[in-house]
This record gives sequence, C-alpha cells and structure tokens, in this order.
Amino acid sequence: MQPKLVIVLVVGFLVAAIIWFSGVLDQHLAPGTKQAPAPYSGPTQRVGSESVVAYEAVPGQVIAQQNTKVAARVMAQIEQITVRAGDMVEQGQVLIRLDEQELTTQLQQAKAQVQALQASFTQAQKQLQRAKELFAQGLIAQSDIDAATANHDNLSASLQQARQRQQQAQVALSYATITAPISGRVVERFAEPGDTATPGRDLLAIYNPQQLQLEFAVRERQAVNLRLGDMRQVEVPALGVSEATELVEIVPAADSASRSLLVRMAAPKNAQLLPGLYAQLQLPLPQHEAVMISPQWVHSYGQLDMVLVVENQQLVRRYVRLGRVIGDQVEVLSGLRPGDEIAVEAQPNQL
Repeated sequence: MQPKLVIVLVVGFLVAAIIWFSGVLDQHLAPGTKQAPAPYSGPTQRVGSESVVAYEAVPGQVIAQQNTKVAARVMAQIEQITVRAGDMVEQGQVLIRLDEQELTTQLQQAKAQVQALQASFTQAQKQLQRAKELFAQGLIAQSDIDAATANHDNLSASLQQARQRQQQAQVALSYATITAPISGRVVERFAEPGDTATPGRDLLAIYNPQQLQLEFAVRERQAVNLRLGDMRQVEVPALGVSEATELVEIVPAADSASRSLLVRMAAPKNAQLLPGLYAQLQLPLPQHEAVMISPQWVHSYGQLDMVLVVENQQLVRRYVRLGRVIGDQVEVLSGLRPGDEIAVEAQPNQL
C-alpha cells in the first residue's frame, strides 16, 4: 500500500473519532425541556423548639468506705495463709501464720537473761544489807557502802531493761499470728507461703462490703449548689442499677487542676456492688430551648448524621449535629431550625 494512502486513512480515522467523541452526532434536547422531579407528597413533621431539662452525667466509681491492708510487724517467713481473694472474714480471724522459731528463740534468750540478772540482783541486795549492818558496827568504811549501793542500783537497772526486752520478745512472738483487723471480704492476696514477710509490706487487702459509697469529681459550678442530704439519681451501668441515693459527704477542698470537688453518695442496695465499678451521677442542668426530634428520623453514615427535609416541595439532605438523648428524643444542636419540615418516612435513596 502506498504511504500516502496510509496517511490519508489514519487522518480520516482520527477525524471520525474526534467527531464521535465530541457528541456532534448526538441528539440534543431543546433548552427547558428537562423534566423536573415530582414534588414530595409523603408525611412530614414540622420542627419546633421546646423547653427541656437536661442532665449532666458525672463519671465516678464505687469505693469502700472501710478498707485496710494487712502487713506484718516483724520479719519472718510465711508458713500459712488461710484465705484467698473473695473470702469473707470476721474481725479477729487468723489470716496468716509466720515462722515462730527465731522469735521463740529470742524470747527464751530474753527470759534466760532476766533469770541471770535476777539472781545477781538478789545477791546484790543481800550484800548491800550486810554492808549496812557492818557499817553500823563500824567495821567497814563508807566507800564499801557506796560500792555495794552502786552495784545494787546497776543490777536493778539492768534487770529492768532485761524485763522490757523479754516483754518486747513476747509481743514480737504474738505478731507471728496475724488476724483480721475488720470484718469484710479479701480483695487481694499479695504473698504466698514461703515468702518472707517484712514490716510494711502488704500481704492482704480487705474491705467491708457493708460500707460502700459512690465517689464523683463534680465541676465547681455544680458542686457549690449541692448540699448534704440531697437526693440525686445514680447509675451503675454494669449491674443495670439506677436509683436515687443521698449525698453523704462533700470534701471541703477543690482540685486546682481539674477545678472539681469530690462528693460521695450513698451506695445503692445491691449485693453485687464491688469497689472500682464505674458509676454515673445525674445532675440537672438549667432549662433551655432546644430542637428535639425522633432518632428514627436520623440517617447515620459513619460519623455523619443527616435528616431529610422538604424545601419547595422537594427532598433536601440536611446534615445535623446531635446532642443529648432525653427520653425518646434527641437534641439537635445545629442543622435544623424551628419551622423546618422533616420527611419522616423518606429514605436517602429517594433523592
């Protein structure tokens, strides 16, 4: 094929393609002939504003009013721990037994020292008495009386110190048996038999389940309006508990960092309450005007919420920002104004 003919065919193909993709051959509608969407004729609901009372949910927790940690007062090896976490104990019940061998030895040594000093002191008393009799007869000098008296007094002081050491050893031996300081429930066990107990080291934690409270950090502006004896609604979501309880304590000092005060509420009557459970305190806020709608009218897409409103008889998408849920309605913070009409049964695919 001749090169000129190939060039002509290629150019002709390119021109035909340009004409085809440019739409010159398509049919065009005359201006103004496009059909308008049909007006929306479904049910609508006109939005209004109403006065609502909202509540601020203050987070908090369940705390034990009476709780303690059990520790050893002497250093010794742990022989036995009679309880585990979750066990109920009575005040005075034996919880831990320590190895008494070294403590018993110390007590025996202290007793032996007391006996030895007692014998020496008894002998010193007799010598002092004889010295006084001989001095009265003029048979010994005053220096001999002074020496006998000094020996008597020194032994008396040493005997007194030995008796105190014996008493201390006796008390230390009694510390080898550790009892419950309060009645309650064992929260945690920090040691096992064979470990070495040292003074100040926690071995068990106990709390009284009959004396629980709810503790909340309340904003200053809310806290200053609270009074002891006020009844407020509290919730423990994990147990499904919600009831009004009494305000029993307000800590009279504000936290400068969080600008809040600690308040404590009486705990609801529930046997399943445990220290550390999450709780909420419902505090009323001042009444205000708000746009309230049904959550069923809201269509959510990820983090975005929208409603379908009717403008000029046509459906229009309107994005909204939602606030608190109050009863069976949700507050609209922005996106709707009183007087707007919501298409209550329309769906986004109708747009």
